[in-house]
Amino acid sequence: MAGALGRSPRDLTAELVRETYRFGFFQGVRILSLAANHRGEKRRGPLPAKLRFRTVASLSFPASELTRYQPVDPEAIDAEHARDEMTVAFMGLTGPSGVLPSAYTELLMERRQFHRDTGAHAFFDLFSHRAMALFYGAWRKYRYWLSVEGGDHDSFTRYLLDLSGLGLARLRERLGTDETAGVDESLFIHYAGLLSQKPLSAQAMVTLIEGFFGVHTEMAQFVGQWIDVPVEEQTRLGAGACELGLSAFAGERIWDRQTKMQLRLGPMRRKQFDHLLPGKAGAEALDALMQFMVGHGLACDVTLVLDRRDVPKPRLDAGQPLLLGGNVWLNGNRPDTHPDQMNYRLLH
Repeated sequence: MAGALGRSPRDLTAELVRETYRFGFFQGVRILSLAANHRGEKRRGPLPAKLRFRTVASLSFPASELTRYQPVDPEAIDAEHARDEMTVAFMGLTGPSGVLPSAYTELLMERRQFHRDTGAHAFFDLFSHRAMALFYGAWRKYRYWLSVEGGDHDSFTRYLLDLSGLGLARLRERLGTDETAGVDESLFIHYAGLLSQKPLSAQAMVTLIEGFFGVHTEMAQFVGQWIDVPVEEQTRLGAGACELGLSAFAGERIWDRQTKMQLRLGPMRRKQFDHLLPGKAGAEALDALMQFMVGHGLACDVTLVLDRRDVPKPRLDAGQPLLLGGNVWLNGNRPDTHPDQMNYRLLH
């Protein structure tokens, strides 16, 4: 069946079986590795655990790097212990490109043709397989994107995480990389350049929040707030902090515009709105991300904006519980604007 682009998906593994000569060595092994990952099969290093390399028992000039790929028949009696075989023509101990003298290949051809004996060939291929596996591993090592597409963490990935300041797995867990928080760990690598900059600009923080949570974000800077002054620091006659123009002030609190910001997230759909409510996994991940970006010296308030299409009706429902002061609006009709009454303090 054709996909969204009008093209039918290709079974590359089946094509590799039918027309092995059309594939290169690295291309063919890469396809088999991705197919094994998709099926959830185990791997032995960079290779699928069931893949074995064989050499060609011939001295004819090879027309391609690969000459044959024979997968295990799933209905065979010994299918569990059998191995997929890929015949390689461009390297090995024996064959047209083998490192041993051609007399060894001629001997293997003679044993196969006149005695139906493949034991010696299989013995030599034990060492050829190891050499080919190391050759593929060396090629794959310096192409870091191959490890990423296979779901592995190579050294290059660790370097990028270290650059972002999140090289330790415990730090990434605090930012909510589990499935409940919905934050993809690969985003830390994608935004490693921004995360490595300190201090972060307001636009950089907005970009990070939008990238991590997939919601439109606006940030208001220098938002005013009242800060309570500790009793021992309040101005009193006969005590300290009484110098006019320097440390004296009247009252128990002071108006400040330098230590607070306001985030406005949305409009968003109901599922994401509930995910970012106070106490939920999304709110905890947002709190950890903001602490990582600005530290503990700034306060931050969050305003969640719900899409007007998802405003729930004020009725009791065990399937979708309503939170008083969170996602409840006492109205019978759909509002004309996106409701933005949900506010809470994220950083104190």
